[in-house]
Amino acid sequence: MKKTNTHRYLTALLSCHCALTALLLCCSLAVSAQQFQSTHLRAAAKKLKIDSTALTTDVLPTTKTLTVAGRTVAVRMDAHGVVEHIGVPLFTEDYRQLMPSPIYDFLEYTVLDRLFKVSDNTLTHQDLKFEKGDLNALATVLSKTDGCTIENLSEKYYRVKWTANGKAVVVVSFPIDYELLANSSRKEMEQNFIRDLKAYTESEPMNAIDYSAQMAPTDQPNIFVVRGNTYIIDEINSHRYLTIGTKQKKRTLALLYDRSAPQQSMANLLVERDMPVTGARVAIEFVLGNYKRDTISVALRDFIGFCQRQGCEPFFGYEESTHGTHKGLLIMSNKQSGYDHIIAVRATDTELFGAHPLVHAKVYLFTPSSNVRTLFGSPDDTPSSRIKLKR
Repeated sequence: MKKTNTHRYLTALLSCHCALTALLLCCSLAVSAQQFQSTHLRAAAKKLKIDSTALTTDVLPTTKTLTVAGRTVAVRMDAHGVVEHIGVPLFTEDYRQLMPSPIYDFLEYTVLDRLFKVSDNTLTHQDLKFEKGDLNALATVLSKTDGCTIENLSEKYYRVKWTANGKAVVVVSFPIDYELLANSSRKEMEQNFIRDLKAYTESEPMNAIDYSAQMAPTDQPNIFVVRGNTYIIDEINSHRYLTIGTKQKKRTLALLYDRSAPQQSMANLLVERDMPVTGARVAIEFVLGNYKRDTISVALRDFIGFCQRQGCEPFFGYEESTHGTHKGLLIMSNKQSGYDHIIAVRATDTELFGAHPLVHAKVYLFTPSSNVRTLFGSPDDTPSSRIKLKR
């Protein structure tokens, strides 16, 4: 049968459509093949058509600078090649290194979202209060300024000011809210925390810190304290405890870890990442916001190190000892992001002082710091549990 012009046109159109579909599929697969820390980053890469080819590198971790629609876009990847940030550069790398803060990624992604309309969420933009300038001015601020200052206002708001020749160019403030700063939901943050903790291994070498110049005597013989910071009440703190021992016939100072002093030993084990104890582990039960639970077991040093890399500072309060079981409260506090991980810990004498110490932990992730004061009272088994410490 003779082919008509219409038939030829439809055949050509179909062929072109198939080729285009295949091309789009390849692009989609390229983005899918790349791993992302969070869903908003995957959405940004898809919107900007950033595929894995553009991110190919032999050096990790790294930050790649791309040009998208005439705009400079920075893409940061971790040591495993996972994309952990995409944004319009607003801060120099030197500034990031000197003053680590969650606001850098937040503001850079927010500007990216505004320029490229990555998401339909306008709430983030509404949370930005400009005293001077606007989002458009903010997008070009790095090339037009010579300085930047960041203020934390009563742990409720951040205020960021860029200046040029001593005059303010852009001034913006926004709430210290961990979901806002992470551009993510608590549910996703919980999932990411557990996923990333499972894969984490503390890479920093063990450091033997000399605390001798900071120690003070206690009311117990041969036990000294190195006072750290406190959290809400004096009983929850980051103190370390030392004792004098004998090594190679010489009297030496060491971090205390002995069955005769379980309170101080437990504090050291949970606050000091580099506690010289072999094989210590933590069995964790996560109580999640969706009323589900997850359990994992990891090296205790990995857990402490992982939280610290997220910006958390550990604080411990010893609660009680009953029938050979020691209980306490560990708080991983992230003041810069406005959240705390609330962790009820327990261990028997045998577990705590065995050849390979084991601590059990019930963890409530990402509790708003402003709500933590309500957590002190009589304990129960809910995310709003009230934990009483002995005074």
